[in-house]
Amino acid sequence: MAVIWSALGVIGGVLDWETINKTIFQAGPESFGPTAVNIIFGSWFGRILLETGIARTIIRKAVELGGDKPAFTCVLLCVVVTGIFTTAYGAGAVVAIGVIVFPIMLSLGISKSLATASYAMSVGCGLYLNSSLLTQAAGTMALGEEKYNPLSPEWYRFAGIALAIHLIFVIIMVVLGVRKEQKVHAWAAAAGTSSSENVSMIACITPLLPVFFAIAFGFSSIVAIIVAVIWALFFTKNLKNWDGIAKIVEKTFYDGVSDVGLTLGFLLFLQMFIKAAGSCKDLLAPIVSPILPSNLFLLFLVFGLLGFLALFRGPTTIWGAGTATFAILAGTGLYPLSILYPLFYIPCCTITTSICPTQSWNMWAIGYNKVSVKDFLRQVLPYALPLCLILEMVAYAMFAM
Repeated sequence: MAVIWSALGVIGGVLDWETINKTIFQAGPESFGPTAVNIIFGSWFGRILLETGIARTIIRKAVELGGDKPAFTCVLLCVVVTGIFTTAYGAGAVVAIGVIVFPIMLSLGISKSLATASYAMSVGCGLYLNSSLLTQAAGTMALGEEKYNPLSPEWYRFAGIALAIHLIFVIIMVVLGVRKEQKVHAWAAAAGTSSSENVSMIACITPLLPVFFAIAFGFSSIVAIIVAVIWALFFTKNLKNWDGIAKIVEKTFYDGVSDVGLTLGFLLFLQMFIKAAGSCKDLLAPIVSPILPSNLFLLFLVFGLLGFLALFRGPTTIWGAGTATFAILAGTGLYPLSILYPLFYIPCCTITTSICPTQSWNMWAIGYNKVSVKDFLRQVLPYALPLCLILEMVAYAMFAM
């Protein structure tokens, strides 16, 4: 696609070889370097939570608190998963947590489609606050040297509201789903946990620390993660000797990078496409500008109503064909990044990462539980689509009014 758009630019007279050579295919991936680093550290943090036993302990505590109430236990697990993925990131972390959570949900009598849907949407729920995905999106939506800063009080206010609304929809889906199934549940959730010892409760607050440090003290994302990692290692008794520290850090960092390797490859090539499409904006602007709504409320409303177009890498998600849509909208100069970022991030998070079958971890969950894509979408779409519309309206009220 980058080659095709570059060719169109040459034919239209807006691109030359020098720009293609140095700006699109060289500077494009290079410009994504800082964002790639944040993604790697977020994935590493997810592996720390797994390796130290923190994630497993939190899940076990939620199951114990839920007792023999399937809906309540499932809701608690969804809350825990949401909390973990406010900071953890990467397909590896999603899979590693999933293989703990799914056996518990299924042993409660939760149907496979509901278990898959609630877990996938819970992962997506945490990503409104996840610095790795936020900076990833900011890097993708950069306009030259200009880049939106999502790690700001303004965004965190919106993200907190978005997370709460998203979680309410997940809870409603679980409660209505369990009530509809009306099964008699045999308590066997212990099968989903191991006999390993629990870590201390003070260690269990680790997933919340990076977000807390960023909001309360203005820590940068990487500093916040490093401090949280030290906290985790100390309170799980993994700071006893240098050999032990080296072993766990090496293993988790290696696994963390491996978890996001393909994602980074996709995103680096995506930068070429974005640069190429952006370079053609002068050709597209005269065609597109007349049909774009000048009313911001209408723009947010359209994106909310067309949330389903973020499925299967469609034109409203920057993790797909929406990169061209973004380049066109940004190229008109009508909308600042402070408007475009929430406008595009909502369908990317609410739809693409939460429920789209083309998202790697969603496809894994569907395959792991042997659920058909049709049944999965039938379960999630009645909740995710209105959620996307509501969050676009909230974003309009907070960023555009």
